Amino acid sequence: MARKGGVDRGITRRKNRDGWWVRLYANGRQQWFKCDTKSQAKALYGRLKAEIREATYFPEKYAPKKDITLRAWLRRCLDGSSNRNRINEVRYNRRWSLWFGLRSLSEITTDELRQHQRRLQLKMRPRPARAPKAWRPTRHWSDATINRHFAYLKHIYNLALKDGKVTRNPVAGVKLFPEVSKTRFLSDKELTRLRGVMNLKDWQIVALAVETALRREELFGLRWEHVDCENGVLTLPMPKGGKTRYVPLSDQAKAILRSFESWTCSPWVFPGLPDPMKSMDSRAFLRRSFEPALRRAGIAGASWHTLRHTAASRRVMAGVDLVSVKEILGHRNIQTTMRYSHLDPRHLRDAVNRGSLRETVTSGGNTDEASAEPTDFMVRPAGIEPATLSLEG
Repeated sequence: MARKGGVDRGITRRKNRDGWWVRLYANGRQQWFKCDTKSQAKALYGRLKAEIREATYFPEKYAPKKDITLRAWLRRCLDGSSNRNRINEVRYNRRWSLWFGLRSLSEITTDELRQHQRRLQLKMRPRPARAPKAWRPTRHWSDATINRHFAYLKHIYNLALKDGKVTRNPVAGVKLFPEVSKTRFLSDKELTRLRGVMNLKDWQIVALAVETALRREELFGLRWEHVDCENGVLTLPMPKGGKTRYVPLSDQAKAILRSFESWTCSPWVFPGLPDPMKSMDSRAFLRRSFEPALRRAGIAGASWHTLRHTAASRRVMAGVDLVSVKEILGHRNIQTTMRYSHLDPRHLRDAVNRGSLRETVTSGGNTDEASAEPTDFMVRPAGIEPATLSLEG
């Protein structure tokens, strides 16, 4: 290291600053680099001068990286999100911002996330003021809800990993809770009871949901320009999968659509009540009509998505093949549609009978062996005669 007057060149202490500093002139500009010890400063100065001589010096490589907080990164990802349904994303952003929003992305560890996951699982709902004697505490967060929150945080960290904000994803080490897969659908009796407690106009919306198997956002965002009753098809330009989908219409669905008169005053099939130029708020319809009707009909464990399951289940039980049901529902792969396979009366029934013992015994072969009884093949021990009744006296 070159010394000038007994002092190391390019290494100094700055006033009101801690540590040792390296002063470097490159391309006519002065730059400072902080080091913890003097030996580190000497080594850094020598390396930087060598890179300048070899024309391999890039200042951005030594620039300190600015860490970003989780709240700021969540807000940035939400602003750049192209998902049509951002309601859940806004909810997840708000909750993660409250829990770990002030922490930087690199500071959050896997162990902290595991502990927070456990706290959410153990959190119980508070006892209401006028709770009955038979009231029992219930969990505030279900396993499925917790999994959705952590799956979204894992997606956020994957984006940060691709952008170079972090070097690892702490959510990758968090194991999600196992979920019980249930396919709830409405039976004919439940549909009859539901129709009896709803007015005709609201029931037609529910019936159209069952006939078309549309998702809630797809149904309430339907425009008249997407409806073709002559050819019996609905055109969904931007559904959940992001590709244009064509939904065939049944005769009952076309009759329901022709009974609507909203085409005279609104571009929407289901216009809003205060402003017909806007679509109907689906959540308002659920709170105003659908959910109270479920309670009056005595139907438990059902939601609006149950109507989509009902549409698929009724077609499978009617004998429609799973590939056709997949196209009607708009699933990307057949594995998602296979959840309804157990409802098909023909599913695995012919397959389980093929190769059974009955087929082997009754088809071909020795007729005597086929009609023999199991006792005919029993071996009697040698030297022992069967007991017989005496005919004497």
